[in-house]
Amino acid sequence: MNDTPTDMQNPFLVGQRLYLRPLEPNQDYHHVAQWHNEEKMRSYFNVYPTSDTRMKERLDQFYRSFQHILLGVALKENHALIGIVGLKDINILNQSAEFYVKIDPSMQGKGYGTEATTLMVHYGFMELNLNRIQTQDMEENIGGWRADEKAGFKLEGTLREAILRFGRYQHVRVYSILRDEFLQKQDTQDKRLLSAT
Repeated sequence: MNDTPTDMQNPFLVGQRLYLRPLEPNQDYHHVAQWHNEEKMRSYFNVYPTSDTRMKERLDQFYRSFQHILLGVALKENHALIGIVGLKDINILNQSAEFYVKIDPSMQGKGYGTEATTLMVHYGFMELNLNRIQTQDMEENIGGWRADEKAGFKLEGTLREAILRFGRYQHVRVYSILRDEFLQKQDTQDKRLLSAT
C-alpha cells in the first residue's frame, strides 16, 4: 500500500514504515494511558498510575508549551498508533533537549523505535536548530539503548543506582548525539545509498 500524506492522519514527519503525528487527546489518550500503566513500561518509565481522564489532561497540557514536543508514532500501513516520541526540556539558549520514545510492548523489536528516534532527532537538529540531544535509558532496557545507539547516540556514562524500580536500584545509561555527529551519519548513509544504486 502506497500512502500519500493525504491518506495519513495529520502527518508531521514521514518515514519509511511509520509517520509521526500530533496526538489527539480525545482519540489517543486511552492508548497512551494503557502504555503508561503496563508493567513492562513501568519498569523503565513511570511508577505512578494514570487514568484515561488524567492522561487526557496531560496530553492537553503538552500542546500548550513549546518546551515539550510530543508526537504519536503511527504505522503507514494501517495508521495504527503504536507509540509516542518526544523532545522535552527544550532549551533554546543552549540549543539542547532530552529525547524519549515509548513503543507499544507488542510492537517492540521490529525497528520502529529506531525509525521514530531517527525522525525525531532529524527534526530536532534540522528544524528546531538544536545542537545537542540527550536521552537516558535504564541499563536493563537493552532494546531502548540499542535503538539509541543505532540512531547514532553515544554513551556518555552511567548514573549508578539512580532509579528505584520494583525494590531494586537501577543504573541509568546517559546518551547524547550532537548535530555534527548526526549530519555526518546522514552523509555516510546517503553515500552508501548512492553507491548501492
